[in-house]
Amino acid sequence: MKKVFYFSLGFLFLVLIFLGAYNFVFRNNVNSPVVNQGKKIIEAPVDTTPIATNIVATINEDILGAVVSPDGFLYYYSLDEQALKKASLEGKDKSTLLSDFPGTPIRLLWSPKRDRVLIYLKQTNGQSIWYFADLVTKTLVPLKGEISRIAWNNLGDKIFYQYTDPKSGEKTLNIANPDATGWKKIADLYHDTFIAPIPQSANVSFWSRPNALEKTYFESVSSTGENRHTILSERFGADYLWSPNGEHILVSAGAEKGGKDILLSTMNGNGGEFQSIAIPTIISKVIWSKDSKTIYYALPGSLPEDAVLPNDYFDKPIHTKDTFWKMDTLSGKKSRLLDLKELTQNFDSSDLFLSPNEDFLFFTDRSTKRLYRIGL
Repeated sequence: MKKVFYFSLGFLFLVLIFLGAYNFVFRNNVNSPVVNQGKKIIEAPVDTTPIATNIVATINEDILGAVVSPDGFLYYYSLDEQALKKASLEGKDKSTLLSDFPGTPIRLLWSPKRDRVLIYLKQTNGQSIWYFADLVTKTLVPLKGEISRIAWNNLGDKIFYQYTDPKSGEKTLNIANPDATGWKKIADLYHDTFIAPIPQSANVSFWSRPNALEKTYFESVSSTGENRHTILSERFGADYLWSPNGEHILVSAGAEKGGKDILLSTMNGNGGEFQSIAIPTIISKVIWSKDSKTIYYALPGSLPEDAVLPNDYFDKPIHTKDTFWKMDTLSGKKSRLLDLKELTQNFDSSDLFLSPNEDFLFFTDRSTKRLYRIGL
């Protein structure tokens, strides 16, 4: 009996030694990634050493709708000169593309090749209407007033848009030529809708306008109106941004109805593998890199404590004080772009985009309407 007791005691002692060694070697391994499975939040080291060189004003004009072309030129609307313009990445060698519009541009949507642009004009009678501008033929065509939300397809030869029937009030998603001819209905809509083509495909995604008081329904459908399905739902105030390869989606959403906190998450193109990346910012302050895993983003500061996001940011005269970051969405590693001493003024950044070689990050400051670039 004593032999059995001593044998059992010795075996227990060996087991405890093994568990202790396992715990020390594996669970406390500082090289192992730490993931909070309960909240599905990536936790990774934050590198606060700046990796960018500087921040400079690029266009010395008040601007709207700045973008970059594949061959490395800036395209924008000059609020000062009331004209569509083109310039080098350094803001030099400016030229006028089109001017003398029948109203004041409020929003611009450039085609992928930058040879066409859709312009939302506020006219002298107070009404606003979309126009299609062809920069090659120098023509301007008004679209129907019932057309509200628009997006280019990936080829730039068609547009997707929301149409509201003036009699019934019913909303539909349609596809047409850029001047809205040859249109075809592809889906019924039940809310005011945001629209975005799905990269590397002929399909289109759409979702209800982000509202912190309502759940967003994120859906997709083919350009022929087939295979409509819901990608994600039940998220308050959600907004979405596809990766360039169409395999990943960034989601900004609140945790609860009317919440004051909004965080970024990632998911795959089908809505699976949903995971928070714990970045408190909104989609208009984020851009994907061409590798479809890296994001550049502005982190907003100085928001009122009682601000309801994203509603108050867009509906009230609120301006943020941003800092600039880079993140690998796979590993969760975050890096600061600029030292705080480089931020000699407050920036409320929007409409971020990268230069073709990804050596510059551009953004428009909502406060001053000026275009800036950060050297990477």
